[in-house]
Amino acid sequence: MLALDIVTFFGRFHPLFVHLPIGFLLLAILIEWYQGKKEGKENNQIITHAWLLGALSAILSALFGWFLAENGTYAEGSIFWHRWLGIGLAAVASLGWWTKQSTKQFPKMVNNSIAYLVLGLILVEGHLGGSITHGEDYLLAYAPESVQKLFGEEKTENSLPQLENVDSVMVYRDMIYPMLANKCVSCHNNDEQRGGLNMHQADLFMEGGENGPVIAPGNTIESEMFRRVTLQQHNEKFMPPNGEPLSYDEIKMLEWWINDGADLEKELVGYEIPVPIQQVFRRLFGLDTQPKPWYESVKIPAVDSLSLISLVDAGFSVKKLGYGNPLLDIKFSGEELTLAKLTKLADAGENITWLSLAGTDIKDEWVAIISKFPNLTRLELQKTMVSDDSVEFLGALEHLESLNLYGTNVTDSCLSVIKNMPQLRRVYLWGTRVTAENAIALQNDRIDLEVEIGFSSE
Repeated sequence: MLALDIVTFFGRFHPLFVHLPIGFLLLAILIEWYQGKKEGKENNQIITHAWLLGALSAILSALFGWFLAENGTYAEGSIFWHRWLGIGLAAVASLGWWTKQSTKQFPKMVNNSIAYLVLGLILVEGHLGGSITHGEDYLLAYAPESVQKLFGEEKTENSLPQLENVDSVMVYRDMIYPMLANKCVSCHNNDEQRGGLNMHQADLFMEGGENGPVIAPGNTIESEMFRRVTLQQHNEKFMPPNGEPLSYDEIKMLEWWINDGADLEKELVGYEIPVPIQQVFRRLFGLDTQPKPWYESVKIPAVDSLSLISLVDAGFSVKKLGYGNPLLDIKFSGEELTLAKLTKLADAGENITWLSLAGTDIKDEWVAIISKFPNLTRLELQKTMVSDDSVEFLGALEHLESLNLYGTNVTDSCLSVIKNMPQLRRVYLWGTRVTAENAIALQNDRIDLEVEIGFSSE
């Protein structure tokens, strides 16, 4: 185990060295071609040194890449050509350095052939490395359909379930088990239990097989199953012995689940998900776990066109958040805001998510109308005369995420209401009567809330 850890340690240096030979060798070739067009200005010493550095870094990159592959994380079939072409690139680069020490002994065709061969190997190696790291379709995955067809790229259908609603996902049931069902359950089920292991039933899976549990919650090193799926494919204990092995993403998914406790009943919303695993979710399950604003999840009918025209006539500018989105971004841009005009907003209240009444003559009691807009997420009241009474009304807005009270009459008394607004993530309080001391205290109490105090008047 210690030897494997040492090999893995040095293998992690592969990404550090892998780009060096590309830079050095391209530099050497470009200088050589440039000087070849200018007679009498050759500087063979620079070219030779660049080839030497390129060859040495290619050797180190290939060596550390070999070590990295030995930890068994990568399927043998996916790294075979990358491994041996990397060694080939190191050999050709070394040959190039040897020839450049005395270039006059070799015909120009030999020098050019070595240069073209190196360029070709760099391109192929780079592509293979990108395929291993980002998937085989990384170059064309986001290309226009016409370009994909030109190169004969056909989208393969993912056999894993494509998930949409994060709130309804059970990690083992919806993510881990489908992976196991594709690769493992055919040999470990109710009818056939190789090694005494039944993976079809969750409780029997956790009990393990003939040699005990195959999962050690919180510890992949002690988990026999994880060890088996990360062995070299030629190893007789590698799993699965036949068929398609677990992909890199599937192995990372399994590793994350085991290290986090291998819970069979835990919901996805109960996990803190690292960014790399979020990317795995997107690739495997089409699932975006990034927190979304409330307005992206609201499903309500759109406001009719007559109501929108009425709002425009009252002095409001009205924008839709996007095609097919029923929610509205509204700003008062008229000359004078009156209660009658503000009341017109009530007809579209359910659809208003962004509202700006900055610089208007809005009064505290009028804010009661706004407090009934259930999907309001952003409210701008800066440079108005509103006070703590308005904030009391706004405490009823369950989904408000941003509140701008800059240049208003609010005081420290409003902070208790702001503190208890569950979804509020940013509040602007500079130029108000809120003291810096109490604003900082609010920030400390609500670490998820950004309190912008600016230059306080106190």
